[in-house]
Formats: sequence, structure tokens, C-alpha cells
Amino acid sequence: MDLMIATSSFLPAPGIATWGTSAGDAAHAALGLSKGLRALGHRVTLVAPFEPEAHGSLGLARRLTPLVVSAGGQKRERTIYDARLPSGVEIVLLAGEPPVEASTELERTARLAWFGHAVAALARVRLGAVTPRPGATDAELEAVVAVGEGAAFTPLAIREDAKVPAADGGPSPRLLAGLSRLYLVLDPAQSPSLPRTALASIGVDDALFTPDGIEFYGEASLAKAGALAADRVLALGDPLRDALVKPGAAHRFDGVFRARGKDVVSVGGGIDQAQYNPATDPHLTARFDPDDLTGKARQKSALMGELQLEPNVDLPLIALVSGDVPAGLAAAVTALGRAMRGEVHAVIALGAASVPADVEAALQRLSKTHAGRVSVRLGVPEAQLHRIVAGADFLLTIDTQSATATAVRAGLRYGALPIALRTPAAEEAIVDAEASLATGTGFLADSIDAESLFGAIQRAVSAHGTPAIRKLRRRAMRVEGGWERSARRLEALLKQLEE
Repeated sequence: MDLMIATSSFLPAPGIATWGTSAGDAAHAALGLSKGLRALGHRVTLVAPFEPEAHGSLGLARRLTPLVVSAGGQKRERTIYDARLPSGVEIVLLAGEPPVEASTELERTARLAWFGHAVAALARVRLGAVTPRPGATDAELEAVVAVGEGAAFTPLAIREDAKVPAADGGPSPRLLAGLSRLYLVLDPAQSPSLPRTALASIGVDDALFTPDGIEFYGEASLAKAGALAADRVLALGDPLRDALVKPGAAHRFDGVFRARGKDVVSVGGGIDQAQYNPATDPHLTARFDPDDLTGKARQKSALMGELQLEPNVDLPLIALVSGDVPAGLAAAVTALGRAMRGEVHAVIALGAASVPADVEAALQRLSKTHAGRVSVRLGVPEAQLHRIVAGADFLLTIDTQSATATAVRAGLRYGALPIALRTPAAEEAIVDAEASLATGTGFLADSIDAESLFGAIQRAVSAHGTPAIRKLRRRAMRVEGGWERSARRLEALLKQLEE
């Protein structure tokens, strides 16, 4: 098959510094699915907006002919940059819009809608300029998968643009209309929206602004546009699919998704097992795998020296790691403070350079009260974040929004047993360990409050000194969590759509 993956967030190797961000979730999912599908033998083109700071090292080739994007009587040109990843995934980056930092929220949302039109225009070009590859069994673009709410407008853009004759003499609209359109939902609560008065600026007919159309609580929602226009709506696991359609869901789109019925399907989530691999990670002091954990012990010892913690490697080391400032950080600090009354080491490492003043004060108190047993680091570089995750016995994650659960899955990979909130994504990634540790791969807390988090931390700390902990750690590290499983499910779904 010949497929396009569209995302508003692309990074060549989305790292730990992106954990806890919606852009990081989209980047992990888009790249992971692209690589998984490519490994199955499909031609995969990942399409995203061009961001010079993020993409400058890719060795991009600029096409001489710009992409002409037409919608609603408007025309725009986008410069096309091409690259190819070592995995064989083709990259197409579209330049020509103002950067996120320089735009208002209205301009940013309009740009995301125009990105959808640009993907449709690129698909039209591909359909009219097909060059069969040597040995290829497929020569024509067959499907477009929009990943995340930033790309959610893409299915509607393809559907509506297919109704308009190609202004540049390209392929017939009928070919564009024949594409399979899929929307992978990550966090509909973060869906960008526009006022009705802005519809003309994004090339949308005002007739679509109805309760049965893209109108959502008085505005035009990009997520609703994707949910209505996609042939299938995808979720990264059964718990996440159930959360989309659950009555009274906080994201408020439950009625929209329930109306799609069986068209809302699960493909499961994953993690890039090549990028997050303790046996090959270049950032680590010592490497290891499930069959030989001596390297993890050396990594922990080296890490405690690096963080200037008391050199008692027998005590459990709990790491709270995030690229951003998690919403529940204050509750987590309180829970860790209670846990520190026992024999525990802890490190709080954030990629963010600053935290709210009240949380900063709580972190300072924690560090002062438990000097030598607590390390607090802000603005932590990527390499050190990897060493912290690899050296920790337990990884405390408190992200309530992530659909990929990348942090939880990374904890499994590195033998840093996850202590996580019981979110749909976490329940998809791990099984809560029972008292004997004979089953399970992590420890779940029922809510974000300090009491619940403390209870989960205590369960983990109590397990640390038991003989069963090594079997639990090895079992967690052997969990099959790559994107290949999701890619196979998506492949089967696309074949069904072709029938």
C-alpha cells in the first residue's frame, strides 16, 4: 500500500523532553505508526509543517515547484522539502506559514485548517504523478491517516476538496474522493476551534456549520470535522476507545463519537523500541537488557553519584520525569514527601526550566528536608533524562492527558517500573501488579490526589525488598510494546476499507 501520515507535529526522534506535551504525543504516534507500516513493506510518506529549528538537521531537499493549495476561492503556495529517514519513511515538510510563536490562537487554528488543505493538494499531485517503484505491487496513493487534533481537519479537507475540479489540470476529483481517510484521536479536549465568521478564511462552506456538521458549542471544531469526515476514527487501545464514547466524558465529544458506532476502532498504542532501548542507548553509562540486569545496577550507582545522592544503592530510587510541568506535580511532591519518611531516594527531573512559584517552594522544602536523598533538576538535557529513567527502580508518571503513554512504556523498557495514574492510556500499557507480584507490570493510582499517589508509591516501595521484584522487572521489560502491533492492525483495517 501507498499511505500518507499527516501530523502537525513531527520530530525525527521525539525524546523524553517531549513527554507530557500534546505535540510530543502526536510526534511519537505519527513517527511510530509510520515506521511500523514501513517495516511491513508499505510506502509511507509522513507529511508535516516545516519548522526550521526542529528539522534543520534532516538533510532536506527543496523542490523547485511549489505546492499550490486552493480552497474557498483562495490560493496559497507552500514550499516542499523532502527527506528520507533510515527506516525508509519518506518525509514531506510544507513551508510557507508563519511560525506558531508569532501567531494568535485564531491564526494558529486557521493555519492547521490550511495544512489539511495542503495535504489534500499534495495527495492530488501524488495521484496524478504516480511513478511505480521497482518491485512495487502498489503504484497509487490509497489512504491518508491524520494523527492528532492538529491534523484533524485533513479528512474534511480531502472530502470537500474532492468536490472541486482541480484548478491546475491535475487528476480528477474522483481520484481524491477515493482515498481512505482516517483520524487518529489523541486528545479531543485540546481540539482547536474557530468562530463561524472565520469559516471563509479556511475555505469552508458556511452550510457545514450545523449541529450535524462541524458546529460544536457555537464554534467550528477541527476534531469534530475529522470525526465526521473520516472513514474510520482510531484510538490507541480499547480503554482509550471506551473513553471516547463514554457518556459525560470531559472532552464533551462523546456524542459525536458514539454516533459513528463501529467506525470508532482501536489499533493499540506503542513505543519506538529502537529509540528507547537500554541495550543500545548511547546516553547510558552502562547498558543492560532483561536477561542481564547487572548493567542497570551499575547505571543506578553511577546516576546516584551524578545526582549527588547518598550512595546506598539498596534503597529504592523513584524518579518523576517529564518534559513539561505536569498538572499534578504539587500532589506528586506531597506524596513523595510522605514516602521520604521511609528509606527511599527520589529524583524529580523536568525538561522545563521553571515551575509555578508554589511548586518551586515545595520542591525546595523537599530537597532541604531530605538532603542527600532527594535531587530536584529543572531544564534537564535529554541525555541526562535517559540516564535517570534507566537508573531508576520506579518511574512516577502523573500525566493525565497522554494518549500514547510513552513515559509509562519507556519505564517498562528500562526496568523502571511505572507508578502511574489509572488513565485509559496507562491501562492500555500496563497491568496493575497484585500483592504477590506474580502478575502485573506496574502500579496504578486511582486519582491525581496525594493520598492515592502515596498509596501506589507505598505499594511499589514495599515490593522493592521482596525476591519477586526481579521477576516483575524482567516481565515488564519483556512486554511487547512496539508500534508494529498497531501498524498490523491498521494494515488490516485499511484492507477492509478497500474491499
